[in-house]
Amino acid sequence: MARNVLLLHDTVSAHAPPDELDTLDQLVAVESALRALGYGTTRKPFDGDLLALERYLQTNRFDVVFNLVETYHGSRFLHLIPLLCEQLGMPVTGGNSESLFLTSDKLLAKRLLVLAGIPTPQWVTRDNRDQWGLFLGHRLLCKPRGEEASVGIDDASVLVCDTLYDLESLVERADTESLMIERFIDGREYNISILPSDGKPQVLPIAEMVFSDYPPDKPKIVGYEAKWLEDSFAYTHTIRTFRIEASDTVLAERLHAVAEDTWRLFGGNGYARVDLRLDERGNAFVLELNANPCIAHDSGFFAAAHEAGYTYNQMIEAIVQEALRG
Repeated sequence: MARNVLLLHDTVSAHAPPDELDTLDQLVAVESALRALGYGTTRKPFDGDLLALERYLQTNRFDVVFNLVETYHGSRFLHLIPLLCEQLGMPVTGGNSESLFLTSDKLLAKRLLVLAGIPTPQWVTRDNRDQWGLFLGHRLLCKPRGEEASVGIDDASVLVCDTLYDLESLVERADTESLMIERFIDGREYNISILPSDGKPQVLPIAEMVFSDYPPDKPKIVGYEAKWLEDSFAYTHTIRTFRIEASDTVLAERLHAVAEDTWRLFGGNGYARVDLRLDERGNAFVLELNANPCIAHDSGFFAAAHEAGYTYNQMIEAIVQEALRG
């Protein structure tokens, strides 16, 4: 008997920005793959009503929920979806409630990384005012605490504070707009995707994001422009490569280990992507772990899976089987 899969996804307006419309691309791709694999599928948009979703799951029979919900008050409440499924004993794909809760607040995630001894860029808050002098004159990155997909990150997000007054003003703005301020690591950037199998992390080929021909005054960041605005300079000049030079073999092994450690720290569950940067000395810093990253055909996650030998359908099957195993 074919297993029935509920495709739970965001409610998206036809006039939504590109990062939200991408959810619909994922929905179509995942649904097509599941049907080709012999699963029965049902779509359900999530409108934020958890009680209604609970009643729906209790009165309809599904073998697994494929969780494609990416926005619920930003990303701060995304853990409630798998938490509800866990309470109902319903298998759900991707990150569990623990991993989504711990990673949805970037400041909380950074504190946990430090406690675990995993390097991450230093950050500025009112709590470490005695260290503010260390940040003056250095480039800082100001980004939303509870958003994914590079929402709210552009060239203006990279800035320098030369005085304590400037930094105080920036911290005040961050408090008001729920932003996070961290030291900008101006070096090579890597995306490391993890596709677990039987509860163990399978690290996919490491991708480096190459900032090709960037002008000296343009920050080298994978911001919103580079991810979503196809006609922009950043989009066409930010290139993903899986090529590892012989001189980088030891580095690749180190990044592999850091990615595994990060995945385990944040619950050790579900497919995920770890973003890292190197400083001028080659030290690696974890920027964040993205639980339930985009898995559309043109996503970085599938590019890594394809590099590892997976077809799209095989990747989706692996995600579903891992959910059913748990």
